[in-house]
Amino acid sequence: MAKVHSRVKSFMLGNLSVFLFFLAWEVLPRYGVLDEAIIPSFSSVVQKLYVLAVQGELLNHIAISLQRAGIGFLLASAVGIPTGFLLAGKFPTLEKMLLPLLRLMEKINPFALFPVFILLLGIGEVSKISLIFWVCQFPIIFNTIMGQKAIDPLLIKTGRSMGASNIALFFKVILPAALPSIFNGLKFGAQLAFIMVISAEMLGSSSGMGWMARNAQETYKITQLFGATMCIAILGLIINKVFRMIEGRILLWREDAFEGNQN
Repeated sequence: MAKVHSRVKSFMLGNLSVFLFFLAWEVLPRYGVLDEAIIPSFSSVVQKLYVLAVQGELLNHIAISLQRAGIGFLLASAVGIPTGFLLAGKFPTLEKMLLPLLRLMEKINPFALFPVFILLLGIGEVSKISLIFWVCQFPIIFNTIMGQKAIDPLLIKTGRSMGASNIALFFKVILPAALPSIFNGLKFGAQLAFIMVISAEMLGSSSGMGWMARNAQETYKITQLFGATMCIAILGLIINKVFRMIEGRILLWREDAFEGNQN
């Protein structure tokens, strides 16, 4: 019982500022401290989100945004991870030649490239997914390269001395050792994917959470605007939380494997 009480107390103290923020958001517009026509109360925003969810509009836009972000992220992962391994492992000379160019391309503002993507690919789904892919691939490639370069050469020599084939060496030594760095790239890539899909939808789309927020702004639906913004923030937090949970499991798996080898 004391342990539960301690956890509840810790949770309350850790989230006190969040509770106070939402309390102020509810009270200040209600009592006229803030203009409710500009900043609606928290409860009215939640009520609007509930209505949109019941109507199916909210869930539809969420699904569209997550689908776009997911496709772009998966494509970036499918290309970025093998590219990182090939450059760092099989073609180190090519990596030295290409790395400055990749770093330069990473620094280009993706919003400046969006008109180019639209010009080449149209304003449909392909241009949005291509932009997400473009932005996400770089942290995945760079972190994969870093992960492979950080592997202790002794581990590889030991694996070869034990007669491991190249395939067995990759899956049993190289990949597990590089996995934490790769996952950092994937986690950052997933966050960028969600940011980029919202931005792309705001710039040119007729669906998705970014479009929903922009449309609410243009039609002066203030409650819907705040609701869409809050929903976008919550989705971003959920994505980050999911990847942190997966990361914790991966690290736990590596620690268990290490302890097993030690025993």
